Amino acid sequence: MPQTFTKSQKIIFLVIGIIVFLFILMILGILPGLKSTSKKSASQLPKITLEFWGFDDEEAFKSAIDSYTASYPNVSINYHQINQDNYENQLIDSLASQKGPDILMIKHNWVYKHGNKLYPTDISLRDLKLSFVDVVADDLYVNNKLWGLPLWVDTLALYYNKDLFNSAGIVQPPQTWDEFLKDAQLLTKKNQSGEIIQSGAAFGAVKNITNAVDIILLLMMQNNQEIVDENSRGAFDTDKGSDALNFYLSFSNPASPNYCWGNSLADALELFGQGKVAMMIDYSSAIKKIEQLNPYLNYAIAFLPQVKDSTIKKNYADYWALAVSAISKHPKDAWNFIHFLVDNQNNSLINYLNYTSRPTANRVFIQTCKTDEKLGVFCEQALTAKTWLQLNPEKNYQILKNMLESIISGQSSVSTALNQAAQLINQ
Repeated sequence: MPQTFTKSQKIIFLVIGIIVFLFILMILGILPGLKSTSKKSASQLPKITLEFWGFDDEEAFKSAIDSYTASYPNVSINYHQINQDNYENQLIDSLASQKGPDILMIKHNWVYKHGNKLYPTDISLRDLKLSFVDVVADDLYVNNKLWGLPLWVDTLALYYNKDLFNSAGIVQPPQTWDEFLKDAQLLTKKNQSGEIIQSGAAFGAVKNITNAVDIILLLMMQNNQEIVDENSRGAFDTDKGSDALNFYLSFSNPASPNYCWGNSLADALELFGQGKVAMMIDYSSAIKKIEQLNPYLNYAIAFLPQVKDSTIKKNYADYWALAVSAISKHPKDAWNFIHFLVDNQNNSLINYLNYTSRPTANRVFIQTCKTDEKLGVFCEQALTAKTWLQLNPEKNYQILKNMLESIISGQSSVSTALNQAAQLINQ
């Protein structure tokens, strides 16, 4: 016999069914209830202030900061333009006093020197290399952590005076160092006393060539000479290192047939701007300085010369990266802003690069940048850019600079100076 229910029981069952149905709707989020309580509106989120130190003027980051704070209204970002000259000491002092920035700039070779002052982030090496040129991973991906991300990567390139090239009947800029040497000799002019009145190339000295140390390191790398070994010990005191150094110094040696540059001449960049130097090696940052010196100078920028018959190009990089300080109270928010700033899916990075006229480090934009008359060379060279592992970059730079000066002054031979420099780097 089928079971029958009283009217009261039927009402109870109906009420229970309605309650269960409503509870299911709340769980699914269709009705306000349990699920909605886990979400907070922007007004309920804690207010966060990020201090950001950089070298560019405030306008360079304005659009990025405005866009980010519009998407994250609980976050405010205070940007401070810092003088680059004394930046490292100022940064160290401020972090030591727990008053430093959340977001800061680090030199690409600072990870080993200042890693204890930084807060890294997690990212796969594969994803990093898909988005950025390889040198970024080489420099900033250490111990399976990412310590910084660059907005740009600069490289050494060849600047040449088109009027002087045309007058000498030289159709194209040199592609190899052999061609560079030949063109430098052809373009050099001397007076009756043997003094250089027009230099074929600002090459071979130290005091009047800003990037002399970087050029020497580049020549060694192109000559397949390791700068340091796997233990970060100096490894360049070899025949290959000596060959690279002798080649460079021959351009400033009056007794050499390669002589085209004097140690007593004025600054290379200034003379290039005056039209008295046919070729020089410099970074993209020189463009602005040249055009300030001489806005009518007819010059162009070419790829850096390579070793003859080499199949793999090697270029030398220099750049700064955005990073997060270890003392930040909001490191994840700071990294979130950095990722937003370097993201190729929004206009923040494009606006920054356009405003600062810097070559991109992002692979997505290189194809477009390659067509730029001035920056195209630098953007493409970033794909083959290299640096070297350094535990103390500033110390190493001074050691290598002193090495060059000791040879030029006659105080040391090339082999002795190389050996002493390698030993000092090892200390």
